[in-house]
Amino acid sequence: MVNTGRPGIPATGMLEMEILGDGGDQVRFQFSAPSVEGYIIGRSDNKSSYTPDIDLTAHNALQKGLSRRHAALVRYQGSVHVLDLSSVNGTFLNGQRLAPDVPYPVRSGDKLRLGNFNLQMSRVEGR
Repeated sequence: MVNTGRPGIPATGMLEMEILGDGGDQVRFQFSAPSVEGYIIGRSDNKSSYTPDIDLTAHNALQKGLSRRHAALVRYQGSVHVLDLSSVNGTFLNGQRLAPDVPYPVRSGDKLRLGNFNLQMSRVEGR
């Protein structure tokens, strides 16, 4: 199993997700830690009325292999976890592919790759 032995980011306060390697301006998303339902990460398109909670469409998500419902950030055992939602191109945590529908703890500084879309997770401290 990936990323075991140390607890994930506490599921409280604010989190930040930064898009990596796009060149140009830094793109960051800030949001509250997931509560009961969590957040779906993916992309929207004109063929569906579905819009994920964290929509990466404007950042070339389709070209980078993101599914409409690619992954989820959830609260599990008091900390933030990521789940792959049976995506076609996979979800990777620090370079290791995740098994679908299994929660993996996310620590500050961890790198997520959704298809070919690179992100870094962190907890926003005292802002």
